[in-house]
Amino acid sequence: MANHKLAGAVGDANFYEFRRQLEYKSKMYGSSVMVVDRFFPSTKKCSKCGYKQDMPLKERTFNCGGCGLSINRDLNAALNLEHQAYPS
Repeated sequence: MANHKLAGAVGDANFYEFRRQLEYKSKMYGSSVMVVDRFFPSTKKCSKCGYKQDMPLKERTFNCGGCGLSINRDLNAALNLEHQAYPS
């Protein structure tokens, strides 16, 4: 990955293989893989009220400007992805 001209292609190939393996293993074990659009704002959207806001990468806590929720950034993203996969 040190060669910047090849880094993108190598990175894409590795993610393709990872996804292929996940899909293969999920079929083998009777589960499923759900793919969300790569531009889905999982870290910028409140998992409670849906309010969207910009958030720099260095900020680790999501503080919602809509409902006041304060939650770990990664947990918020995980909850958003869960809601996307299993809407209520």
